[in-house]
Amino acid sequence: MEPKQPLPQPPRLSKAQRDALEPHLKRFGAYTKSPQFKSDIEFRSAQTEFFQREFPKRLYELAESDLGELVSRLWAAQMWGNKQYLIQKIVSANGLDKLSRELSRLWDTDISVADRYEHFLDTISYLGPAAVTEMMCYLEPHRCGIWNQKARGALKVLDFGGFVSPDKYRITGGEYETFNRLLAAIATEIQKSGLEEVDLLLVEYFLYEVGQIGPVGKRPAELKVTAEHDEVRDMIAAIGAMLGFDTDVEFPIAHGAKVDVVWRARIGNLGVVTYVFEVQKGGSIDSLILNLQKAKNSPTVQKVIAVSDDDQLEKIERETQGLQAEFRNALALWKISEVQQVSQNLSAASEIINKLGLVPGKP
Repeated sequence: MEPKQPLPQPPRLSKAQRDALEPHLKRFGAYTKSPQFKSDIEFRSAQTEFFQREFPKRLYELAESDLGELVSRLWAAQMWGNKQYLIQKIVSANGLDKLSRELSRLWDTDISVADRYEHFLDTISYLGPAAVTEMMCYLEPHRCGIWNQKARGALKVLDFGGFVSPDKYRITGGEYETFNRLLAAIATEIQKSGLEEVDLLLVEYFLYEVGQIGPVGKRPAELKVTAEHDEVRDMIAAIGAMLGFDTDVEFPIAHGAKVDVVWRARIGNLGVVTYVFEVQKGGSIDSLILNLQKAKNSPTVQKVIAVSDDDQLEKIERETQGLQAEFRNALALWKISEVQQVSQNLSAASEIINKLGLVPGKP
């Protein structure tokens, strides 16, 4: 597919930034000579063929099966063990007509990258920044990169956070264009090392390797990517789905109580059992506790879980000590760092299982 807009103009990297890239470029060079690289290139060829040539033919009469194939191909969806459940959520929340219309707009390369990115995120539910930028990257690999947790972690390893903050889950359209320009600069450095035809999708592979290899001379704690509220919320929803629960986000659990995430399951004679999660990233602790109390009044709710950092969880624990025992016994506390750890481990497990090729037709 020929680009319809100017390619991103790379910024000039400083000598220190080029030096930070050098050891990773050498290791990446070894990877490009490996059988795994050949396999990865075949995978990306299949992806770009689908996104650039096959899927556009289906946009105007979009069926749920077409959306299913699209979503199943995304790295961003690999943690969802039951992808059909995710697909049903996307269709239920947005409708096929709206999805057809908005995906057609996302595929319209006459519209600016920033506009398409921001408009789609503002309009469509259940497809976040990682999924949207991944679709855009397969469609226009010379113009668009993938803003996901692995890329963000690599920016911390390289100390490139001065371009776009790796702690941001959802970047703006302008920040996404800045990120793409940075990737174009990295692509230039990869080309200097001897690899030809380097696009921003290949840079994604480079960033993945950087993240896998890890830091040079830095402690892992210094490189931890901070998760924003919506990212933690989406992680919890994906974890629940991976564990076999029905999940919802921003769910009205009771009158006057909308909660961040619910997990629901039908368990034997107990009927429907519901677990409620509220993520605290600043704001009023009193409001969070009140919301969880309202949620606990719903007859199906068995547990209410406050999710935050160590300091906030200590405050929540203190503030709830004088409340009724029934509520305190139903309250659990979950560290955001543990949510991240579970998410990473389940994602790694899904990646390994996906390599077994158990899902027919998945590249």
